[in-house]
Amino acid sequence: MLKHLADSLETQWRRYRRRLQRCQERFSEEAVHDSRVETRRLLATVDLSGAFLPDDDLRKARRALKRHLNTFNQLRDTQVQLVYVERMTRAFPAARAFRNWLRKRESVFARQTRKAIKQVRIKRLGRRIARLEEQLRRCRKRTPRASAFETAWRAMDQAFARVARLCRRVAAADSATIHRTRVAFKRFRYMVEALSPLLPAVNDQHRHAMRGYQSMMGDIQDLEVLLATLEEFVRGKKIADQPARQLREELLRRRQWLIQVYLNAAGKLRDFWPLAASGHPTQTKTNEGRTR
Repeated sequence: MLKHLADSLETQWRRYRRRLQRCQERFSEEAVHDSRVETRRLLATVDLSGAFLPDDDLRKARRALKRHLNTFNQLRDTQVQLVYVERMTRAFPAARAFRNWLRKRESVFARQTRKAIKQVRIKRLGRRIARLEEQLRRCRKRTPRASAFETAWRAMDQAFARVARLCRRVAAADSATIHRTRVAFKRFRYMVEALSPLLPAVNDQHRHAMRGYQSMMGDIQDLEVLLATLEEFVRGKKIADQPARQLREELLRRRQWLIQVYLNAAGKLRDFWPLAASGHPTQTKTNEGRTR
């Protein structure tokens, strides 16, 4: 467990640095996506390391990585909105003007994001990640294997318990409750993926199902942000009330449908941490009969 976390920190740091450099040198939608993914993966490994290590370097590393993620937010939201609104332009006249406004907005955010990404400096973060890796390797020498698994297991259980607690509080009339569940689930999902080489029950099908579950909640949040952006557009532009109202009503209808789709599937959450029911990972045997 501890060797895996230390090796993962080293690997994820290298991948994070490489994707960030690519984004800085050849800025594109694909480069932005890849950099966001590797940032989240590194953040998940840092979060798991927190089960074993003191908080100071961990807290500062988390903060730096979250700042990096926040750099992309406005651009990413606008690009998602453009794809969504483009599909509505034939049926809703207001969507065409809205799409053109979003395109201008995307250009502004792309320039701002490109500039901000070029200014990201990671030397201090690199030193912190290196210290975390070194501490994990030292911790490995004094921590029995079973104890390390128990510690990681508790961290995963706690992350899942938080998701389950928030899921029970979800209310159809309050999409913010779904958003909070999604944020917690995303953290849990990346933690599971970070440990998946040590968890035989987590296969490609399991990972695909987790992404799908998260996407159901993400689609609702995307529509929430889109509705807020539409309100900003309507306030600042001369556009007829009736077409704008029709577009807003359609978006509200779709949001309500997506909420119902998620509520119908919310119970599937229990399928994503079946490992507790199947036994502790230290009880899983390898083909050679050794305890894994």
